[in-house]
Amino acid sequence: MDTQQGREGGNKKEILFPNGHRAQLITAQADAEAADILKTLGIEQPEALLIVVGGAATLDDAIKSDEVLKSCLTQLFSRGIARAAVKAEALIIDGGTQSGVMALIGQGVADRGRKSVLLGVAPAGRVTYPGGPAEGSIEGSAPLDPNHSHFVLVESDEWGGETDTMFELAKALGKEIPVVTMLVGSELDGIAKDEVLHSVRQGWPIIVIEGSGRLADRIAKLWKKAEKKRSKYASTADPVMAEIIDEGSIHLFPMDGPVAELEQLVSGQLRRLRKDPTLEDAWRRFATYDQSAIITQKRFFRLRKWILALGVVATILALVHSTLEPIEIPWVVQVNFYLNFLVITTPILISLLLAGSVKFERGVSWVLLRNSAEAIKKEIYRYRARVEIYSQKKKDEIEEPREVKLARKVKRVGERLMKTQVNRSGLTPYEGKLPPQYGAAKDDDGFSDLEPERYLAWRLEDQLNWYQKKALVLDKQLQRLQWLIYILGGVGTFLAAVGLEIWIAVTIALVGALTTFLEFKRVETTLTAYNQAATDLDSIRTWWHALPDEDKKDEKKQENFEKLVKNTEAVIQSEHAGWVQEMRDALAELYGEAEASDETTES
Repeated sequence: MDTQQGREGGNKKEILFPNGHRAQLITAQADAEAADILKTLGIEQPEALLIVVGGAATLDDAIKSDEVLKSCLTQLFSRGIARAAVKAEALIIDGGTQSGVMALIGQGVADRGRKSVLLGVAPAGRVTYPGGPAEGSIEGSAPLDPNHSHFVLVESDEWGGETDTMFELAKALGKEIPVVTMLVGSELDGIAKDEVLHSVRQGWPIIVIEGSGRLADRIAKLWKKAEKKRSKYASTADPVMAEIIDEGSIHLFPMDGPVAELEQLVSGQLRRLRKDPTLEDAWRRFATYDQSAIITQKRFFRLRKWILALGVVATILALVHSTLEPIEIPWVVQVNFYLNFLVITTPILISLLLAGSVKFERGVSWVLLRNSAEAIKKEIYRYRARVEIYSQKKKDEIEEPREVKLARKVKRVGERLMKTQVNRSGLTPYEGKLPPQYGAAKDDDGFSDLEPERYLAWRLEDQLNWYQKKALVLDKQLQRLQWLIYILGGVGTFLAAVGLEIWIAVTIALVGALTTFLEFKRVETTLTAYNQAATDLDSIRTWWHALPDEDKKDEKKQENFEKLVKNTEAVIQSEHAGWVQEMRDALAELYGEAEASDETTES
């Protein structure tokens, strides 16, 4: 048996299990540096990290007495978790013993051809293995699992004495890569609870197998209760459990759920920080168009406000000038001379601003940019949901990769945009974080694959909330401007009653400016469209929640998921297409043209 002294990491040796599998083992002090341990073992940073925690002896007892439970868990670990780890090139870390979840993941990795590094961390004084303490020689001990590839035995005689070292190793391995914790079963107040808390404090997402045992089921129940209240507040007196629910990123998966969906969930989480280059390009193109649309819109509206304000100022100047003209007092004559200059130059300035608006902005650039950004965003969410043209076809069907389809869609949007006047202006490349701020829901990383519940939360509900909030803002704006118009009308009547008819022109100018602003922004029609879109999205959400459980499984689930995505995107696209047409009409009226822009909406 080979033995090697590792600097700070401890003693490394190779052990041979009865099944013929060899593993590297190191014994380390509890305060040993994680980097030294990994260097001694020869483990380099993986592409992703999966931490498996949960039931041990109690889960073994449950499996022995329940063949259905054993079958479910075996399939979930072998075809679900272990397969996802292989695809993501993830290292797996757990407690290392031949019991409970550790034995299940060990067998799962073996079933996949032992293509994943499987690192077990256990207290040295509580485990047995070939070439070490013999099985049964230590009271309350457990044998090491024969399917693990590496072991770290921490110098401790207590279960749980290895937890800090396990998570120091996880933090060292998990720098700049996705880390996911998987919880299966476990006692309510066992070691797994502390391990879950460690993961929460590191900000790592936790996948909980609902129905697998007491701790997992307790977390699932509290999480569902908090979600139902639309709040993460955990109604429990247990401070640890409260922190897990309040601060954790929890993802539930039913133990009897389809294995393929668990694989997709784990894979999606393990790819969270590994950017899909094609998707990254799509987000960057969206962000560039979105950023340019915001800048162009602000500049255009600022220009329009100046034009309207100067129109009112021109009226006031003309009235003041005509009022002062008969007065022959020297200083009044001097003031009136300057007023006369302003009366002449203000309309000229307005004409210049209008000409600049028509020539250089035409107001339509931001509409075209916004339209193109939303078209790309629609494709991003269809791509991430893997529906319609991006769905996974049967294995025997030869078809171009979905990445190619997304790239082609984004290219077509860009080509059509560049055939418009936008091509005559510069677009500042976006260089910030992807997805951009407000480009996706708060908890959406922008790159994970979307299963139904996530699509519902990150796309449908996020857009629904946006429509509802914007509708409230528009309603307040509409009421405020309409009341101001009514008040100005009353002021005009009052001026006529007191013999100041000449100043009615000012109130008329103000009313005209406000009315023009309302008509141009299409506040009332936009408010109606937002309310309709919000109602439609809420109906789609209600439809999904009302589906029977059998319609949310297997092929029926995929079919209904496609309907969910298709109908949601159709509502959003319909509202946006209506907005684009409204803005085109407003700009056509503004510029006195039959058409304000070329059509860039992609069906």
